Amino acid sequence: MLRSLAAVAAVLFGISFVSASTGLVATTVGIRMGLESVPTTLVSIVLTGYPLGFLIGCLYGRQLIGAIGPVRAFAAFGGLATTTALGLALTDDPYVWTLLRAAGGFCAAGLYTVTESWLNARATMATRGAVLAAYMITDKVAYAGGQALVAAADPMSPVLFMIAGILFALCLVPVAMTRSAAPVVSSTTRYGLMRLIKVSPVGIVATIACGAANSAVSMAGPTYASAIGLDPAQIALFMTLLFVGGLTLQWPIGWASDHFDRRTVLLFAMIATMAAAIAMALVGRSAEALYVLGFIFGGAAFVIYPLAVGHANDYIEPDQVVGVSAGLLMCWAIGAVVGPPVGSQIMGWVGPFGLYVFVAAIYAAAALFTLYRMRVRPALPTSRQGPFVPLPTTPAAEPLNPRSSITD
Repeated sequence: MLRSLAAVAAVLFGISFVSASTGLVATTVGIRMGLESVPTTLVSIVLTGYPLGFLIGCLYGRQLIGAIGPVRAFAAFGGLATTTALGLALTDDPYVWTLLRAAGGFCAAGLYTVTESWLNARATMATRGAVLAAYMITDKVAYAGGQALVAAADPMSPVLFMIAGILFALCLVPVAMTRSAAPVVSSTTRYGLMRLIKVSPVGIVATIACGAANSAVSMAGPTYASAIGLDPAQIALFMTLLFVGGLTLQWPIGWASDHFDRRTVLLFAMIATMAAAIAMALVGRSAEALYVLGFIFGGAAFVIYPLAVGHANDYIEPDQVVGVSAGLLMCWAIGAVVGPPVGSQIMGWVGPFGLYVFVAAIYAAAALFTLYRMRVRPALPTSRQGPFVPLPTTPAAEPLNPRSSITD
């Protein structure tokens, strides 16, 4: 196992810079728009950029990587991502920011695709779980660390965007120095909507809801925190705790889903997320309360996607896992494109706390649908449920899922 992790250490080190820079840029953009009192409509447009670019990268990034090769593609994506981060420091025009964020999302999807293909090529059936866990921890810790860097400088200065550009540039160094052979980035046969409906309606609804609500908080959360009067250091801590909660509670909630009906655990996570969102809408400007609630919210919200994918995978054969997971990722990505602009628009209509009213409404609807499906579809015996796998919402992680290699 240690040998397998050592073989991918350079790649993990490289992607950690990408995750850190992504977290730093997302939080800084949100804070800047809040401090500059950017009109809600323009905030909605800017927040659409990154998830839309990411979705396009998920759909078409593999073709570009296949055309020029993974190493060259990684260098191209990394170089362009550096340019987008530095470009944000040169202007405060919302429309230019939207284009730069879209380009950044496209590049991030490409960088994650190459990285995950590299990890999959180096992992064996016996070590996939360990490699995936190392990747998840690296990604989440780096992203949270990038958000914490917001406190390092004045968000109104170009310094934070310059730091983000440096981090993007540094991602190229470990990959350029690795001796590992470049991976083959293969295409994935993605399940369409109608096939997914036959497999798991709950999986579709949960992943779309998760994409919309969680992305709204990730993208618009800094703007919300700025609007209620938190200073940059407090905003950085609040956003960091969201993702620390998401990382910390993945495994205990996942363990519970292996020992009870997975839909029951999924329903509990949705209700807990909804309750935390309502509480955040009610606590006003108490930073300390937001820290605690943010941790709880992240712990419940960020486990919903892997729970939904795991539930869908319980009803299929191992050779269908990759296709179903890829289809559900597209559902998540569609939700991620819609959620941030709608959430920010509601903030403009009813005030900053409208963001969490929006999130609570989404998860209330998803929870009601899950409860309905629990009444019309009998639960699987826990002996027939596969193990919980903490999957990331990235383009090429599906083959790393150990369940795709389970045989009867």
